[in-house]
Amino acid sequence: MKTKLLSKLLLSACLAAPMAMTAHAAEETYEMRVGNITSNDAQERSGQIFIDLVEKKSGGKIKGKLYSGGSLGSNDEVMRGLRLGSIQGNINPSGYLSQFVAQAGVLTLPWLFPGKNAEEQIENITNIMEGQAGDKIKELADERGFHVVSLFGLGPNQIYLREYDKSKSVMENLQDKRIRTIGGQEHTQTVNDWGARAIHMSLPEVYTSIQQGVLDGFDLPAAVTVRLKYHEQAPNVLLTNHIVLTQYIAVSKAWYDSLPDDLKKAVDEAGKETEALGTQEYVDEQNEALNLLASNDKFTVIELTDADRAALQKLNKEGVWAEVAKNPAKAEMLKLLEEDIKKLAK
Repeated sequence: MKTKLLSKLLLSACLAAPMAMTAHAAEETYEMRVGNITSNDAQERSGQIFIDLVEKKSGGKIKGKLYSGGSLGSNDEVMRGLRLGSIQGNINPSGYLSQFVAQAGVLTLPWLFPGKNAEEQIENITNIMEGQAGDKIKELADERGFHVVSLFGLGPNQIYLREYDKSKSVMENLQDKRIRTIGGQEHTQTVNDWGARAIHMSLPEVYTSIQQGVLDGFDLPAAVTVRLKYHEQAPNVLLTNHIVLTQYIAVSKAWYDSLPDDLKKAVDEAGKETEALGTQEYVDEQNEALNLLASNDKFTVIELTDADRAALQKLNKEGVWAEVAKNPAKAEMLKLLEEDIKKLAK
């Protein structure tokens, strides 16, 4: 009798174990911490859109939270955390990705993306990133530990200076100026080509650095500048539109690979849908910020003459563009990108 009873108990336990494991698996949730260096802007809103979509598409199995204003650390620290899997997501301009995926630096070449205004440039980038260059960048990023789920237009950069001498040309005003730029070789070399000095610095440090004279200026899109009030310390705006930024959203490859297939699909679909929504966020915000700068007498908006623009472009073609051409991997990426741009123009 005891033997039969023991056998029944063992059988019940064996049958119950898989059911308990299945129930546990069904209840398992995954944390997704997403780092963002800015705050109260379209980048922050795009990051939150992505998180909301992931949570919805995963049925709540992925719980996301956005950490804005650099609360998870500098961009460099967040990127390192992404590779390790200690941070699960990041939203940023592609210049930061290029520090790990060198070919992504081609996206920050000056005078590259077409468009007569911010709206056209932003929308064009989102469409161009649907092509072979965007696919290749995603493939290379995966190999480096970053699973890129979104690539879309952010907006054109302008140069902001503490001081500007109207008796001098644009080129003369840029000479030896210490200008903070987004990270990435192409981005910094663009400014250096003009005779200025590119400075690498975390974004939250920029305001006080300009205020104290550590920096003479910076290059950023108008929307980021206005939201962070950096234009208050650098009220002279050169409407160069020299680099049109590409935004990426990436998740940790290590974290992504740990997800079940259905949750991987949820993350990928959320990233794709964020591209269209994020593009419109940036278009609206850039236009609003540019109008504010142009309509406020506290700020001096300097339109470049054709001669000014041609001079800057010539230096960049002989400088940063020539350097990219010398690098076989980057040259191949540029070829793919230019083919995608031509297809868009047809």
